[in-house]
Amino acid sequence: MTFDGVYYNFQENCSYTLVKEINFKYNLTIIVDNHYCGNADSGFCPQSLIIHYKSDEVILTQQRSGETTENVVYVNSKRIYPAYRMGDIALTSTGVEVVLEITDLKVQVSYKGSSFSINLPYSLFQSSTEGQCGTCDNSQKNDCQSPNGQIQSCSVAASQWLIPNQDCQTPPTAPPTTTTATPSTSPTPCKTVICEIMNSKVFEECHKAVSPDAFIQACRSDVCYNTNSSCSSLEAYASECANKGICIDWRKSTDGECEHTCPATKVYMPCGPAVEPTCNTRYNEKYLNNQTQMTNKTKEGCFCPSKTVLFSTYSDTCVVSCGCTGPDGNPKMPGDTWESGCQQCTCDMDSMIVQCQPITCPTPAIPICNENGYRLVNKTEGCCQKYTCECDALLCHKVMMDCQPGWEAIISTSISSCCPEYTCVPKGVCVYNNIEYQPGAEIPKGTCENCTCSSIMDPSTKLNNIVCTNISCDTTCSQGFQYQAIPGQCCGKCVQTSCVVTMPDKTKHTIQVNETWSPPGDKCVKYTCEKPGGQYIPVEVKTVCPAFSPENCVPGTEKTDANGCCKTCTERSNVCEMKYTTTSIVISGCATAEPVEINSCSGNCGTSSMYSAEANTMMHYCSCCQEATTSQKEVELMCPDGSKVKHSYIHVESCGCHVTDCDAGMTAAPGTTRQRRRRR
Repeated sequence: MTFDGVYYNFQENCSYTLVKEINFKYNLTIIVDNHYCGNADSGFCPQSLIIHYKSDEVILTQQRSGETTENVVYVNSKRIYPAYRMGDIALTSTGVEVVLEITDLKVQVSYKGSSFSINLPYSLFQSSTEGQCGTCDNSQKNDCQSPNGQIQSCSVAASQWLIPNQDCQTPPTAPPTTTTATPSTSPTPCKTVICEIMNSKVFEECHKAVSPDAFIQACRSDVCYNTNSSCSSLEAYASECANKGICIDWRKSTDGECEHTCPATKVYMPCGPAVEPTCNTRYNEKYLNNQTQMTNKTKEGCFCPSKTVLFSTYSDTCVVSCGCTGPDGNPKMPGDTWESGCQQCTCDMDSMIVQCQPITCPTPAIPICNENGYRLVNKTEGCCQKYTCECDALLCHKVMMDCQPGWEAIISTSISSCCPEYTCVPKGVCVYNNIEYQPGAEIPKGTCENCTCSSIMDPSTKLNNIVCTNISCDTTCSQGFQYQAIPGQCCGKCVQTSCVVTMPDKTKHTIQVNETWSPPGDKCVKYTCEKPGGQYIPVEVKTVCPAFSPENCVPGTEKTDANGCCKTCTERSNVCEMKYTTTSIVISGCATAEPVEINSCSGNCGTSSMYSAEANTMMHYCSCCQEATTSQKEVELMCPDGSKVKHSYIHVESCGCHVTDCDAGMTAAPGTTRQRRRRR
C-alpha cells in the first residue's frame, strides 16, 4: 500500500526502490530486497530493508537458527544489538519487531521480516518521494509512477523500480504443457478464514482508529498466492494499531498458524516495552530515560519472564538478580569466583562489584634434562612460571646405522621419544657372498645348479630363501666325438676324436688318426684320418687301374696286385685288332668314284686247355678274332653308261675275340696301376 493508501499486489523478487527523494534534500533512500520463498506459484516475500541515510547504511534482515528466526541489524556492515543510537539514528527491538527512527526527520521504519511499514512526516516529505511507496502528497493519482515519470498500473510501475543484482534468484519457469480438452470445472476457492480475524472482535477496538479493509485485501492475496505470508497482513494491521496506542493480542486467535516462537529463556508478550530494561545501568539511562514519543509505545515481542531482568542486549540471558559481569560479558552471580588476566576475581556479595587479586604462584621445580634431544625450557603456563624438558630435534645425536647386507636402516619416531630411532629391517632380498639379489633374480651360486632368489622369507635369518635345482648334463655325443669334462664348468662338451666317413648307403665308419680303412668289397678305395691344425679331416685315396682285357692276356698270366685292387696279365702279341684298308667298290662294272674305307678284323685270340682241380677236368677256352660292332653304310656307284646307283655295305666299327664252342677259361693281360687321392 502506498503512502496515499493505494493498495496493489506485487510479488516479485530481487531489490526494488521503496522510497527515494525526488530532490535529494535529506539523502534518504529505502530499498526492499525480496527473496524467493518457493512454496507457492507466486511465492515471494520481503526479506530485508536497506536504509541509506546521509553516509550511513542500515540493513534490517533475518537469519534462521534451527527452528528460531531472529531479526538481525547491521549498521555500516557491523552487526549491532538494539537498543542502539548513532547520531540521528535510533534502533530498538523486541525480538519480533525492529524499529528504526531518524529522530531529526521523525521518520520511523518498522520491520518484522515478512511485513514492514514506513512512516514519513508529511511536513518534510510532501511531494518529494518516488518509488514503490509512491509520492507522499495525499493524492492517489500519481502513486503508480515509473522512474521515467509515466503513470501506469501499480504492478507494472512497481517492477520498473528494480535495482540490478546478479545474485537475485528467480523462480523456476514451468515447462510448457500440452493443452487437452477437459471438462470445465470451477476453480477451488482459497480459504481466507484467517483474514476475517481483522473484522472480528479481536481487532474491534482498532477499527475506529485504522480501517482494516486494505489489510484484509492484502491478506486474501497472500493466502491465495503466497502461502508463506498468510500472517504478514495481520502483523501489519496489528502494528498500525500499536502505533495508535492500541495493543491487540491477536496471535492466539489464529489456531497456532501465526504463533511466534521465542528463545527458550524468554516469553511472548503482545504488549511489551519498546526498550526492555537490562542490568546495564548506563544502557538503561541512555535508552529508557530518553525514549522518543514513537519508541515510548508498547510493542509485541519476546521479553524476559516476570521477576527477571535482561542481562544484556546481545544475549537472551534473563537473570533474577543483576550481579557482576564477567570478562566474557556473561553474568556472574554474587559469590562467583573466576580467573581473569592472571587474577583471581570474585563477585562481591555485598557491593556487587568484581574484586580481583593477583594469582599466587608456587616456586617452580627445575627438572634435570639428560635424555637425548631434550633441553630445559622456561615458560609461562597460565599465569605462573614453569620449567619443563622439551624436545629439540637439533640436539639429537647423529647416529650412523650400519646394517648387514639384506637389511636397511629405517627411521621411526614415537610419542615417548624425542629423537628418531634407527632400526635395521629386512629388505626382502636374498644375500649370497654379501651380494643382494632381488626376488626372481638368478644367483651364480654353484657350477652344477641353477639358483634363483625366491619371495619367501626365512623366519630365522629374515632373508629370502635361495632355491636351487641341479643341472642335468647331456653326455651323448655323435659318432667320432667323445664327451670330455671342462675344468671349472658343470657340464663338459663333445670333442671330436676321430674322422667319420659317410658311405653312399648312409652308413658311417669311424677312422682314427693315421689309420687306413677300405670299404668291404672295394679294395681300390682307402680312407685315412688326418688332423691338420687340430681339425679332423678324412682323406679318400682311390686307386685307378690300367685297362685290362682278359682276351688279350696270355692264358694263365692273370694276377691281382698286393692291395687286391687291380688285375694285370701278360698280353699276347698280334692280338685281335681292326685293320684299316682303302679300296674302290666295284659291282657289275659300276665303281665308287673314290676309294672308300673297308675295315677288317685280324689277329690272334686266346685258345687254351687247362686242368681245373675244382672241376676235376680239363677246361678249354677257344675264341676267334671277328667283328664286335658293325654299321650299315651307303655309297654311290658310277656306271660306264654314266648312270649312278646306290650301294650299301657293312662297315666294321670294332673287333674282338669271340668265344667259340669249346670250353671257356680265364685269361689275363699284363698292365699297370695308378692311384687317385681325394679328401672327404
